[in-house]
Amino acid sequence: MKNTPIQESSLDELAAKAVRLGRELEGMAHAVYLGGNTRDFGFVSRTLRRLAERNPFDPRDDQSLGALRSILDSDLASEVTGMERRFFETRHDEFGQDGEIRECPVYSARGQEILAILNAFSAFLAARDATLDRVAAERALRQLLAA
Repeated sequence: MKNTPIQESSLDELAAKAVRLGRELEGMAHAVYLGGNTRDFGFVSRTLRRLAERNPFDPRDDQSLGALRSILDSDLASEVTGMERRFFETRHDEFGQDGEIRECPVYSARGQEILAILNAFSAFLAARDATLDRVAAERALRQLLAA
């Protein structure tokens, strides 16, 4: 058995990824007029402004990012044009393929773009959280070693 070490990203790489994803997220959201109405679009624009300015770590944005997720979900739900049944494989063994049928929404072209934004938003949040976790861990280690 061969063990290969998992290469962990440096703090610089994590931060750079969060900055890049935040900037891309703002551009994607602006392109589809995310929010769908003037009030929500204005909120989305204000929330993502700091991301466009390459500042994704401001703690004041935590609640705004949560509200942004709600707007994304609501906007995506308004873009459902129908439902279709799809097969999802759950396992494959010597007897063949096994799976289940699920009802899946079908989205408009704008809905497909919002779905891509939702995926980018999730990736951004993961990168942001990983960076903040790493910073907190390093700070905790410094405090532990200083004691």
